[in-house]
Amino acid sequence: MLTRKIVEPHTLKSALEQQSRMPMVRIGEALVSLGLVTSEQLNEALAQQQADRSVPLGELLVRMNLVSRQDLQTALAHKMGYPLVDVMNFPTDAEALRKIPYAMAARLEVLPLVLWDGRLAVAMEDPSQRKTIEELEFVSQLKIVPALAQVGSLESAIRLAYEKIGTDVWALNAQLAPIEFEPETAGSLVQSLEKDSSSKGDEGFEEPQIEQSDNSLVKLINTMIVDAHAQGVSDIHIECYPGREKLKVRFRKDGLLQPYLELPHTYRSALIARIKIMCDLDISERRKPQDGKINFARFMPGHRLELRVATIPTNNNLEDVVMRILASAKPIPLDQLGMASDNLANLKQAMERPYGMVLCVGPTGSGKTTTLHSALSYINVPERKIWTAEDPVEITQPGLRQVQVNPKIDWTFAKALRAFLRADPDVIMVGEIRDQETAQIAVEASLTGHLVLSTLHTNSAPETVTRLLDMGMDPFNFADSLLAVLAQRLVRRLCNECRTHRPATEEEIEEWLADYLHVCPKDDPRYTREAVLNGWIERYGRDGRLMHHDSPGCEKCHHTGFRGRAGLHELMIVTRELRHLIQTGARAEELQRRALGEGMRTLRQDGILKVLAGVTTLAEVRATSNA
Repeated sequence: MLTRKIVEPHTLKSALEQQSRMPMVRIGEALVSLGLVTSEQLNEALAQQQADRSVPLGELLVRMNLVSRQDLQTALAHKMGYPLVDVMNFPTDAEALRKIPYAMAARLEVLPLVLWDGRLAVAMEDPSQRKTIEELEFVSQLKIVPALAQVGSLESAIRLAYEKIGTDVWALNAQLAPIEFEPETAGSLVQSLEKDSSSKGDEGFEEPQIEQSDNSLVKLINTMIVDAHAQGVSDIHIECYPGREKLKVRFRKDGLLQPYLELPHTYRSALIARIKIMCDLDISERRKPQDGKINFARFMPGHRLELRVATIPTNNNLEDVVMRILASAKPIPLDQLGMASDNLANLKQAMERPYGMVLCVGPTGSGKTTTLHSALSYINVPERKIWTAEDPVEITQPGLRQVQVNPKIDWTFAKALRAFLRADPDVIMVGEIRDQETAQIAVEASLTGHLVLSTLHTNSAPETVTRLLDMGMDPFNFADSLLAVLAQRLVRRLCNECRTHRPATEEEIEEWLADYLHVCPKDDPRYTREAVLNGWIERYGRDGRLMHHDSPGCEKCHHTGFRGRAGLHELMIVTRELRHLIQTGARAEELQRRALGEGMRTLRQDGILKVLAGVTTLAEVRATSNA
């Protein structure tokens, strides 16, 4: 006998409470301390486990004949504190048994014992089997608290306990054939789920049970995330519809949503619940939005991914889920961002200044953070101390001191910025200027000898100036601090594999010229029709003619004609004349006119140059930029 067996629910509860307060001991350490295995044998088992993480260490030691199951239980009881339950004589709670279907309890060899405070105590031979506990939590939607059962005692105890609550265990046992399920794609997983759903529906169940399909569903979610990352997807949208309508999953790739798969309506609750479990959200709360984060490496070793999860309650008491993939990314070198040579040279010059403010502006998802990190990588040298405050930290690079803000605990961008100023910085990057306080501190920091980089949600470079002045910035201080504003958009890039070109027609050239010259100063000789057209032909022409580029679609781009994205850039460098206009409160139109006169190109103009170079199409440029 290992220790005294527990036969009373109140004794079990107090023993489990006591076990939860015990210091964490690994099963290998427990076995070594009891003299059941040597350190050499443990190291050998750990080396084997590296090859197959799916087998728990205790089970692996049993398979290697280094310990018996009885030895394993001795370690679990004496060193890890798990209480030993007399499962044949313990009065199991009927409500607890109903939380886990009999078929699953028999397959996993677990016996639900008692339900209390949102927790479910279960007896199992090896409480260290984390995958089994996760599967039980997924189905029961409760916190699972494991206890020990004597080796070989569970099979009969499970059958007897479920018989007492009226379960026809003999009929179900006849159906319990072992399931071998190793699908390789999301498609085969969906087929398995639909087949299971239809077969159970034929038996007259209104809502089919999921105990035979939950493994498939867990694998499906993992496969879906791996597929999304492999395809370069930024967001996964899971949309639930009322009635018998199928659940839809869509991927956002290159800025556009694309259908990925559909699932039977009977799996929407289980799918949402599984995702909530993965990011430790409240499963029972369906009325309010929730935010969380999934560390995907916990569920799929070898995939270093994080996903930011948002749940949104919809009508008919349903929920949608949107997951943003945050891959552990490295900064793109500044020279590879696809900027025009003059914009690149001007931005580098601004980044080399010892103090001042550089802003990158645009809507959500326009690549602002990527550009700022590329700019930081250009000046990231051991001689500089660079602090960044981000929400969340998506791109990492050595040498940067990166901080993630958390508004829930009042750790905001403004508070991070104040803290940085006491930490001897050379360069400060603030993820976003969201309020007057952050803007005010950023301006002060840039005037006191620091280079400050940040982002803002505005449409164009000149509008950024008026937006910040409207937020209450002092025009003189702000004009003195501002070095440059880079407005940015992302457009879909033509597929290089199937891109074709032909001489452009007169109508197409006139359309490009009309769009390009629309905002140019009429009295500037650099912006006459002939001067602009001659410049284009010199830079982009072939045999004296401009080309029209198109991609009909191929296997590489999934017949869309587009593959990847490219940036459009509008860089306004603050000169003496522009600084004077900012100090006198000039409107955005005046700032734009002056900046164009000094060589700035608008987003639309930069886009047209990329159309001429065969990077994208005019439709893409028009869809993402104002005239």
